[in-house]
Order: sequence, then structure tokens, then C-alpha cells
Amino acid sequence: MFVYLLRHGQTVYNADGERFCGSSDVGLTALGWQQARKTATLLRDVRLEKIIYSGLRRSRETARAILEVQNHLTERDLQIEPAFREVGFGEWEGLTRVEVAKAFPELYPEWLVDPVRTHIPGGESLRERHAEVLTAFHAVTAQGTDGDIAIVAHNTINRLLLVGLFGGDAGRYRKLVQRNACLNVIERTDLGDIRVHAINMLPLQT
Repeated sequence: MFVYLLRHGQTVYNADGERFCGSSDVGLTALGWQQARKTATLLRDVRLEKIIYSGLRRSRETARAILEVQNHLTERDLQIEPAFREVGFGEWEGLTRVEVAKAFPELYPEWLVDPVRTHIPGGESLRERHAEVLTAFHAVTAQGTDGDIAIVAHNTINRLLLVGLFGGDAGRYRKLVQRNACLNVIERTDLGDIRVHAINMLPLQT
């Protein structure tokens, strides 16, 4: 089976100085909807069995953009898996990196160097979320289905998942990039092996 892993389209937080979003429930901008619909066209000739999303609004709206090109699916085929929600950034949510650097002058440089061991006030553990999303991925891809699925998730959680599929630890997630509405293509073979065919793929600009 193939898993088509997407990041949601642009949100108001992405557009406004790349604010930390985390568990904040913000929606897509008009550009974000355009991005989501354009990436969804890459899946037009793929027959998905279901679309899984994190439950957050930006993920749900991007999932609905995919649904628009999957004529055999309905709203009932949209399923929530909370393990794919974005990592919570606690007191940093809603702030830009510049604002965080000013408000947390000692903690922010530590986080830049070691995000796994640095605790953001009210934030979630990267190590715990890394383990959680890997467990969820293996669960949803081992349910005995031969059909392909899409998963719509988020910037940090996608990178934690991908680096984990390569056998890396959570601290290496920044070596990967996930642009808004990007597509990653992952195969789970009949033997349970994982093969990654594409990362951070976007439609050609026209």
C-alpha cells in the first residue's frame, strides 16, 4: 500500500511571520486553499481508500481539498487520528521566532541547539510525540487493507515521522523540510518494509 502524507496549506500563522502554531486551531488562508487544491490534483488518478487527518482545522480543510478530487469518497471517509496533530509549543504559540527570542532570551537559543532536551513552558516532548506518531503510522498501515490512504498532518509531526521511518531519532527532524501543502509518498510493502519514494514534493508552478 501507499501512504500519501501531506502537510496542510498555508495558515494565517504561516503568513504572518511564521508564528508558532502547534495545537492552536487556525484555518487556511485563501492561498492555503489554493495550495491544498493544487497538491490534491497530484492524487486525482490515485484511488484512495480513506483520508486521515489530525483533527485540527487546517488539517481538516486540506483533507477536504483532497476529497474534492476523490469522487468515490464522502465525508464519512475522513477519519481523525489525534496522534497526527501538531506538536504543542505551549507558551510560544502565536508568537514569531523574533518575539520568542525576546521573551525567552535564554531558552530560545537552547531550543535552537537541542529541541529534544529543551522544555518549552506548556509544550510537548518531541521524544514522546516522535514515538506516538510512529506508533500511529504503523497502526493505520497495518490494518489489513490493500488500499492506499492519505494522511494530512503538520510540519513538525511530519518530520518526526519521516525521520523515524528512516531509523533516526527525534533530534534529527530538522534535517528535513516540509513546505505548506507538500506531498510525501511512502510505501509499506506486503512484508511490512517501509520505502520512501518522495519527500516535500510540490506541483509544478504554472
